Amino acid sequence: MRHRNEHSAGDRYCVRVPQVVATVCSVILVGLAIFQVVLLAGVPLARFAWGGEDHYLQPQFRWFALLTVAGCLVGAFAALQGANILLVIPVLVSQIACYLYAVVCFGAFILTARSRSLTERRVMLPVFVVLSGLFLIVAIAGHIS
Repeated sequence: MRHRNEHSAGDRYCVRVPQVVATVCSVILVGLAIFQVVLLAGVPLARFAWGGEDHYLQPQFRWFALLTVAGCLVGAFAALQGANILLVIPVLVSQIACYLYAVVCFGAFILTARSRSLTERRVMLPVFVVLSGLFLIVAIAGHIS
């Protein structure tokens, strides 16, 4: 007879997978946020983002880069919350946020696929596909009771 606090190996696996996935997702999103901050600082890496036509971030994209930083940080929070690593907002809210971020990342994938820049497509398409899948995993399996 098992006690209430004992869990089988399968139970621990189901709890740990969403947590690992959310951590990987958060690391990628923080990396994207840092990349946007580096672009805002004037480092010539804009060929990997924002259309890939220029080496430096153009002034008209600065506000979008700031919004992207905020969105990436909120997304990292949503992923960690969705996998029960952070417990700040209600479960349903974090689950919906993870589904929304999965859709947003897939939308970013589609928009990036239409980019004229081969460099941007090569770098960012895999990132957006992976993020979309990771958010979907967290949304579906994140709150195991």
